[in-house]
Amino acid sequence: MLDKDFLPGDIILMKGDFSPYFFLIKRGRVKFDNGKETFFLSEDDFFGEEGCFLGKSADFTSAVCEETLLQLMEKDEAEQFINENGQLAFKLFVKNAAKTYESEEPLTPQSPQHIRLVAGILPYVLEKNGEKPEFAAEIDFETLASQLELSNDKLLNLFELSKEFGYAAFSDGQIFSCGRDKLVSLLKDYDRKEVFAGIGGETGLGTFSCFNILDDKTNI
Repeated sequence: MLDKDFLPGDIILMKGDFSPYFFLIKRGRVKFDNGKETFFLSEDDFFGEEGCFLGKSADFTSAVCEETLLQLMEKDEAEQFINENGQLAFKLFVKNAAKTYESEEPLTPQSPQHIRLVAGILPYVLEKNGEKPEFAAEIDFETLASQLELSNDKLLNLFELSKEFGYAAFSDGQIFSCGRDKLVSLLKDYDRKEVFAGIGGETGLGTFSCFNILDDKTNI
C-alpha cells in the first residue's frame, strides 16, 4: 500500500486513463467530471475498482479539491483489504447492484433514488409537521447535488419525477420539503422492508447517502 499526498488542482486520473490502483480517500475531497456529470467523494470513500479489478479505463477525470491523502492499493492488496473489511465489501456490492436496479425500475416513493433524496434533505428540515413540500429546507441545490453525488441535471430530473409523491420539491431556486415526521415515516418504512439489508447509518458510502439516514443528526 502507498499513501500519497495531493494538492488542490492536482489531477489523479484523466478520463480514459488506466490505473491499476484501488484508491481510498484517507483525508480530503476529490471531484469527478466526465463533461456531463460531476460528483464529489471525500474521507472514507473509494474509487478505482473498475481499473483495479476489471482493467477498465477511468470514466471520469478525478481532480483534487483540497489537500488530500489517498491510499493506493494494487489488486492483491485491495483484495486483502476488502476481505479484512466486510463493510467495504458490502458497500461495493450495493454500489454495483444499485447501478443496475436504478436503471431498470420506475421511480416510486420506495425507490432507492427517492429514498436517497429524502435522506439527503431530512437533516436540513426544521419543521416537524406538514404533509406537503411547503417548507424551505436549509440546504442549497448545489450542496445537495454534491452530497448526493448527482449532476445538477440528474438532481433536477429526480425532483421533477418525484414531485408527485409529495415529499420534496424544487422551485424558484429553493428546495422545499414536507415536515420531518412524514420524511422519517417514509425512511423507517423503507428500512423495515429491507430493500437493502444492513442499513445502519454507516459513513463513507460514496454514492449511497441513504445509508446515513440513521445517524445522530437525523434524530430518528
